[in-house]
Amino acid sequence: MRRRWGIIVSMSRLSMFDGVYFQFPKLGFILFFFLACEALCPLRTNPIYFPRTLFFESNETKSPLWMWVAKWAMISFFIVALMSPVREVKEEVSGYDILIALDPASIHPDMIEDIQSFIEKRNHDRFALYIPGASPIMIPLSDDYEALQKILLQLTADHSEGKITKEIERFFSTSPDGKGWVLVLSEKPKKLVRSLPIGVEVSIIDPNEDWVEMSDRAHPPFEVIRVQKYYEYYYIYPLFIGFLAMLLYLYGRNQKGLA
Repeated sequence: MRRRWGIIVSMSRLSMFDGVYFQFPKLGFILFFFLACEALCPLRTNPIYFPRTLFFESNETKSPLWMWVAKWAMISFFIVALMSPVREVKEEVSGYDILIALDPASIHPDMIEDIQSFIEKRNHDRFALYIPGASPIMIPLSDDYEALQKILLQLTADHSEGKITKEIERFFSTSPDGKGWVLVLSEKPKKLVRSLPIGVEVSIIDPNEDWVEMSDRAHPPFEVIRVQKYYEYYYIYPLFIGFLAMLLYLYGRNQKGLA
């Protein structure tokens, strides 16, 4: 039974680093500079001359093996950390990425209630909020529906001083292709919209209409599976081991009284 558990633990450790590669593998050549310096540029100290050397024993002090191991472990692991070991992770996520762009001049309680009901029906989507104005409100994509609902309750009508441009594409920087959707809620969209983004679906909606039902028919709130990629960085592990090796090496040099 213990042997079986040992096999399971060892397999889990291997799977943890499965698919890990280096972002900057060419930095590994730094190790050869240290090897060349070790061979061609040995450490020298200022000589001390004694008139009668026969009175002194010629016992040569050598550093222990563990100091040599600690030194090269320090150098090697620091170089591995510089090479930045990473692993590309792919996971399935669901839903649309929806940006709700509101005209501050068209904000009223009925609009807020419609937006809240729209969000409540779509529990697989991520939402962002953008209100152009004198002090624009920009909430990035998030699935924290409760926080977004609280922000919506604090909105009040204001003058339309800002313009919606294609720069709203930055809200979808983490979205897969074809999953971005912009809802522009405005009673006078011609004054609010200057230009529209490319590659993102846009719906210009009059908030006085029954737009919630129409939007649900056009984009049903079902689970849309897509693949999202991100990177896991592992440089902290060799950096930590290299730091411990450095402390061990410095401790050995201090014990030997070396500079």
